[in-house]
Amino acid sequence: MPRVKPKSRKPVVQDRPSARTLLLRRLRKSRKPIIFGIAIVSALVIVPLGLRGVDALFRPVHNAAAAVLADGGFRVRHIEISGASTTPRAAIERALGVAKGMPILGFSPAQASARIAALGAVRSATVERLLPDTVRVAVVERRPIAIWQQPDNRFALIGPDGTVLLGHDAAAARAHDPDLPLLVGAGVPQHAKALLALLKQYPSIAKHVVAAERIDNLRWNLLLRDHTTVKLPDQHEATAMARLMQADDRINLLERPVLTIDLRLADRLVVRPYPKGFLSEAAAPGHQS
Repeated sequence: MPRVKPKSRKPVVQDRPSARTLLLRRLRKSRKPIIFGIAIVSALVIVPLGLRGVDALFRPVHNAAAAVLADGGFRVRHIEISGASTTPRAAIERALGVAKGMPILGFSPAQASARIAALGAVRSATVERLLPDTVRVAVVERRPIAIWQQPDNRFALIGPDGTVLLGHDAAAARAHDPDLPLLVGAGVPQHAKALLALLKQYPSIAKHVVAAERIDNLRWNLLLRDHTTVKLPDQHEATAMARLMQADDRINLLERPVLTIDLRLADRLVVRPYPKGFLSEAAAPGHQS
């Protein structure tokens, strides 16, 4: 009888297990879990360092190790943020890039710190992992020197170097520091520092000022608490302020109810009173300005 050849069997192709599966198998089979623990820690430490050539090699093991530890309870459950008085928490959390429930070892604190520090309102940031489940963010904000009412009536904050601090909440900044001056008009950021330095030289005048308006990006009007407007010249502002201080010393000019004090002429100070009857009408009950 002819011999019958057995049917050939096709080889069975198996998918390669994932890095996480291989790691779990080795942990279960190994009699030396300490060695594997060291391997996990090494992978978790080396990858965030970003060493050239090593990052790509250890990245799959790093991700697998983070997932294994996450299964053991190492997940983000608390995010603590300190030092942010005017930077919205939502903006910091977006830059942080960490959500509750994700593996706490699955992100780089150094990279998260850099993203938060890139926010215009933040000068520096530190991100720490507090194992097993807490991420702590410490923020140092840039201190604003003024609130800017822009030509489109939106509000922003100005930093000490004249930069506009994006990401700050102007209302929160004013609540945190009620003495922040309000500056209005185009070209304010470039000239704010010089104006505030000028006011600092004349504190007896500055205490009456509630806002300042930039006029045609050439000069300033100072708005006083009693609604008087002081018109500064476009040059030699310090000389004009000295004249105003002398007049206030002599006759308490800044305490008088006047409409404008014009300092634009170099050799004189022009005072314009309120129209006749204006003050009595403004003080009448039910009057609306």
